Amino acid sequence: MNDLNELQLDALGEIFNIGVGRAASSLSLIVSDEVLLSAPRVQIVHREQAAEILGRSALIKFSTVSQMFSGPFSAEAMLVFPETNALEIVRLMVGPHMSVEELSEYEQEAMCEVGNIILNACMSALADLFHVSFDSTLPLHRFGDAGLLSLLDSSDEPLVLLLQVDMTISQQCIQGHILFLLSVPSMRNLTACLNAYLSEQGLA
Repeated sequence: MNDLNELQLDALGEIFNIGVGRAASSLSLIVSDEVLLSAPRVQIVHREQAAEILGRSALIKFSTVSQMFSGPFSAEAMLVFPETNALEIVRLMVGPHMSVEELSEYEQEAMCEVGNIILNACMSALADLFHVSFDSTLPLHRFGDAGLLSLLDSSDEPLVLLLQVDMTISQQCIQGHILFLLSVPSMRNLTACLNAYLSEQGLA
């Protein structure tokens, strides 16, 4: 496995923090309320470990949004929230007076919008600071009980760049995860981009 040292992990955390800051600003405009996204905690783990971490987070039912990104390195990016928290996000986006059944009808569209904003903001921060560009697919929404764990277990990509992020809207804290599923060559290329960035900053 391609381990990153403390300096590299800190740098990635700072870059992704720029991304989630941009995402928070965009989401605040949508919900007409302040949205706060915490500085992400970054780990590099095997997909089996990622599944265990998510399982320990008591995410019994998931609402996930995924996108494929390709460029100097490729990744499947996923935003993961507990299903109940995802419905609360949708409620804040489309109105407070809807029933659970009505919210469910809007969930796919609303969560795709949230996922698109957060995932693209993270990748945009990487692109800007690494001086590269990425192509992306349209966001895909999934929900269910064991779907995410099965997806991780069956993925061909052995490595996961895992970010834990807390979203606060209207005094409600919602814990979610952002995952980037990476092949070994993609992890190697990400590390090369990261090292070039650190060298440019005079840190390597």
